[in-house]
Amino acid sequence: MKKLSKLGLVALILTAAVMITATPLYAIDVTISGQLNRAAMYVDDGRSAKWFFVDNENSSSRFRFRGSNDFEGGWRVGLLWEVEMQSNASNEVSMDDNQDVGDITFRERHLDVFVEKWGTARLGQGDTASNGTSEVDLSGTAVATYSSVSDVGGDIEFRDGSEKIGITVSNSRSNFDGLSRKDRFRYDTPRWGGAFASVSFEGNSEWDVAARYAGDFGWARLAAAAGWADFGTSNDSQDGDRDGNFSSSASMLFDFGLSLTASYAFREQNDKNPWNLFGKLGYQFLGIHAASIQYSRTKNLSNEDDKGDTFGLGYVVTPFKSVEFYGTYYLHMLDLDEGDDPDDINVFMGGIRVRF
Repeated sequence: MKKLSKLGLVALILTAAVMITATPLYAIDVTISGQLNRAAMYVDDGRSAKWFFVDNENSSSRFRFRGSNDFEGGWRVGLLWEVEMQSNASNEVSMDDNQDVGDITFRERHLDVFVEKWGTARLGQGDTASNGTSEVDLSGTAVATYSSVSDVGGDIEFRDGSEKIGITVSNSRSNFDGLSRKDRFRYDTPRWGGAFASVSFEGNSEWDVAARYAGDFGWARLAAAAGWADFGTSNDSQDGDRDGNFSSSASMLFDFGLSLTASYAFREQNDKNPWNLFGKLGYQFLGIHAASIQYSRTKNLSNEDDKGDTFGLGYVVTPFKSVEFYGTYYLHMLDLDEGDDPDDINVFMGGIRVRF
């Protein structure tokens, strides 16, 4: 028995050695990449002010493994495995926090395999067809400000003097951006002149479709997207209270640096049917600088006829490849249909994103 055990151990070592030294006939080439995005955030809710040191939810800290290879017959097969790791997310801190928000955790973003031949089929955790359709942005300042304004200060609660009113920034505004990332099957058509369509199916009868376009005319670049999501019987339907979601956005960057970006989205929801309208003006200059000004309004989200307005300023400088310094200012306002309007919330944030 001892001899057999030794033989088994020797066989295992030899097998491992062969696996390490041998080059597979059809290997998947994998690269490792990611980013860290840390910032200092200052919040004034009209009653008190506080500093936070956060992970910027606009583009969170993460790492990824990405790989693919071409095979006989025109097939291409690949994978994407991406994990988010945040400490003090900028959308989760609140004025009640006396220390960091929870423990550092890993969150699944992508665990996806894909096959390309006649279009691209994807299976696993990843972007649904409609994800990102409210967030097309060529301004160069998306790491500082973009259509999802509740990513910075989203858990800060509005006050009326000394009293909290029970409504946070994220309760009162949203860009209604599709179905985010889920375990799904997704299919993307081949591209025709810069345009393609997508469809994905999730669990509990949930599905979505989208169309996208990106083109360069020489004097300007244009990118646009639109999508529809049906919540089916999933948790997104909130027991049938929500039916579906339309999301759209477009952005044009002119060759002299000016950019125009807009987004419109709405949700079919019993009683309220909230919607969001967003506009942004940006300018890129001297090769490394980008600045923008934006305004958005969400109506009927916190309560029917409530209006959540946000004014934003963003600035990004990229002095070195893969290194960006940025500044953010948001003025979050809330116009209540009933009762007195609460105090405005001012948010300032400055940070650095380093990619690898």
